[in-house]
Amino acid sequence: MKTLKLILIFIILVLLPMLYVALDSNDHKKSISIAIGSKVDAYNEYALQYAKELKKEGVSLKLVETKGSVEAQEKLLNGEVDFAFVQGGTEAKNILALANIMLEPIWIFYKGRKISDLKSLKGKRIAICEKGSGILPVTLDLLDLVGINGFNSKLLHVASDVAYENLKNNEIDAMFYIASADAPFLRKLMTMPNVHLMNFAASESYKQFFVKRNKHFEIVTLHENAFDMKQHIPRKRYKLLAKNTLLATYNASNEMVRLMLKIANRVHRKVGVFHKENDFPNASLLKVNQHHASKEYFREKVHYYEKNFSFWIAQSLNKLHDYTLRFIFPLVALFAFFIEVMVPAFNLYGQRKINRWYDRVNQIDNMIATVDLKHAKERREKLKKILAEIRATDDIAANHMADFYTLQNQIVNILDALEKRIKTLHQGHKKF
Repeated sequence: MKTLKLILIFIILVLLPMLYVALDSNDHKKSISIAIGSKVDAYNEYALQYAKELKKEGVSLKLVETKGSVEAQEKLLNGEVDFAFVQGGTEAKNILALANIMLEPIWIFYKGRKISDLKSLKGKRIAICEKGSGILPVTLDLLDLVGINGFNSKLLHVASDVAYENLKNNEIDAMFYIASADAPFLRKLMTMPNVHLMNFAASESYKQFFVKRNKHFEIVTLHENAFDMKQHIPRKRYKLLAKNTLLATYNASNEMVRLMLKIANRVHRKVGVFHKENDFPNASLLKVNQHHASKEYFREKVHYYEKNFSFWIAQSLNKLHDYTLRFIFPLVALFAFFIEVMVPAFNLYGQRKINRWYDRVNQIDNMIATVDLKHAKERREKLKKILAEIRATDDIAANHMADFYTLQNQIVNILDALEKRIKTLHQGHKKF
């Protein structure tokens, strides 16, 4: 019996948890998808790095090309992709944010010396990107601020590579482009002959104005020679407005969100042109609801199990740990309370009940040999009622059964003694 108990304890405490971890750690999606912009954007480069890191964790990543941030979110909400890169200022209210992952400045390239600021674009031919791109809402906000619209200027919805060719061939006067400084396409724009980058000299004014509209821009500085020291690109310092780009989801699991944040940390924590090391990812100034798992991640970026086990085993152990704390421990505590408090209390109640019967029976048993006929009959009736009460009782604990049946035997013996006493007294009355 003792060996059987040890085997059961071993199964419950060792084998079952091991089986749970083995099954649960393998029960996750093996393939996920992420919506990026076009393949010339930095998103594509970052997504390729994500794919490389995810492969180490047993997950493959599919890159889904879109026209931009707006279309990417549509795919996210329609369940066509699991994650998406979303430009700040374009966030759909139903998406869930994981974190800000990078800064993307607004680059405005133009031809012509007469153009120097946003206002001077009025009446010009401006490429404001294709519909569905994340740059569009930001572009329209900026142009609206200085009174530029489709009635007083020619606004073209074309892709960035098309806008580049149009600008090169003098078919447009300016183009908007939003991307991180790492975007490969940006170097082509920076080195275009006779093309200039617009400097936001009044960047603080723009920022403060948009704060009133509950919209946020960062201000970044592009220093001279930041792109190429030999060719002196750029030749002067620029102030630029920038938006945070976030990694978002709609219905990804807690574990997958945590994994993506760990991957994002590996990819984006490095120092960049416009940020310091470990500035990204972060959860600052998010305009949409933050995913629950993201909140947990920023509270504890590496928990105990992740330090000692692979990611998926660590998640299973963590769930088992939480399950134990929330359910097993309370059940064990409740069981222990029942065993240590309720059972003894129940036993005490049963013992006290038997003791009360004993007290009543002992009072009846007192001096039976000298009792008169009337009192003998009264005692007999009382005793019969007590015996009936005892025999009708069904809540006596097993460990009190010996006393319970001994009491009944004692009552039967007393009843016999009373019957003899009554018979003797009856015979005496007859003789008398």
